[in-house]
Amino acid sequence: MRISTLNFYDSSVNSIESAQTSLAQTQQTIATGKQVNTPSDNPLAASQIVQTSSNLGINTQFASNLGVAQNLLTLTDSTLGSASNLLVNVRSLLVSAGNGGLSAADRSSLATQLQQQLSQLVGLANTQDGDGNYIFGGSNATSAPFVQNSNGVTYTSNDIARNVQVTGSQQVAATVTGYQTFQKVSTGNGVFATGASAANTGSAAIDTGQVVTPSAITGDHYAINFTVAGGQTTYDVVDTTTGNPVNAPAATNNVYTSGSNISFDGLSVTVTGSPANGDSFSVAPSTTQSVFTSIQQAITDLQNPSSGANGGLETNILNVDNAIQQMSSVESEVGARQNLVTTLTSENSSQGLSDQSTLSNLQDTDMAKAASNLAEQQTVLQAAEESFTKIAADSLFNYLPPS
Repeated sequence: MRISTLNFYDSSVNSIESAQTSLAQTQQTIATGKQVNTPSDNPLAASQIVQTSSNLGINTQFASNLGVAQNLLTLTDSTLGSASNLLVNVRSLLVSAGNGGLSAADRSSLATQLQQQLSQLVGLANTQDGDGNYIFGGSNATSAPFVQNSNGVTYTSNDIARNVQVTGSQQVAATVTGYQTFQKVSTGNGVFATGASAANTGSAAIDTGQVVTPSAITGDHYAINFTVAGGQTTYDVVDTTTGNPVNAPAATNNVYTSGSNISFDGLSVTVTGSPANGDSFSVAPSTTQSVFTSIQQAITDLQNPSSGANGGLETNILNVDNAIQQMSSVESEVGARQNLVTTLTSENSSQGLSDQSTLSNLQDTDMAKAASNLAEQQTVLQAAEESFTKIAADSLFNYLPPS
């Protein structure tokens, strides 16, 4: 088969150009460190690189979100710890107020200390994070959730926690609300609460009571009314919800003995001391009350000895105990969220490393292999060029005898 000169030239040029193209591609992979520089280099790998890079970007954002959530939860946990310690101090002050030998000045001094503790607690409840947001402010984190004035402490926000997206399908509440932490505190023993009428003038006091028969509890409100006549003290229990007298043990004119139990409708309370004619005590279902209200009531009772004498101190201590318990419950919830965020952070880190490894395998140049390919392609190109030069120089005229 004869090969024309034109075919020879075309074939040689194509070989040289192919070798130059391969060499240029190899040089580019070495220069950029990427084995896929354009989609045409490897369409399948290019598509996988785009998807993996997107996954890495999303993973990085979630890692940042997890960091934000962890920082907020850590600050919240620390603040709750400080608030709990402060409430323990409040309780200690209230216990010391039970010393019967305290003078009015002593009680006033304790009230002043409690006022300082109250202000400190408001300060903790208005704690801000590094961005100036209030961690107990619910979804309205830009305004102070608690406002203290002469009328007491008011909660101005809501009960919506700030959620942070930490995975594609999961959010974590990075804060707790001021309502849940400081406002939603049970009164009394958690089932019912006792109290003394502000108009009482006797020295009697009522305890916090206990549940005797849970199935007999009605959920109604009651009043224990005392009558002193002819040297004898009697009491009646009235269901103020229905307006009907209650057997305790009789419907009316029960003889009062200091320290004896007064039981009715599954409840039992104890009144001690000497009630005056017309004195009254209330028994009502437990509700929720702000811890600030509880402390303010304790301050009022210390400043008003007659109020404290009517069982206020024991009720105040119980309300603070309830606040400490509520705070502990919230702390446990925050701790559980911290553990979850720690677990998700570890999983996020592992996924990030996996995606990074996949991306590296898809696009990073194997330098040793590329160097070997470069040397081989340079040899091929050089051989093609030299071969073309030698063959192109051949001519029939070279083989004719000289004339």
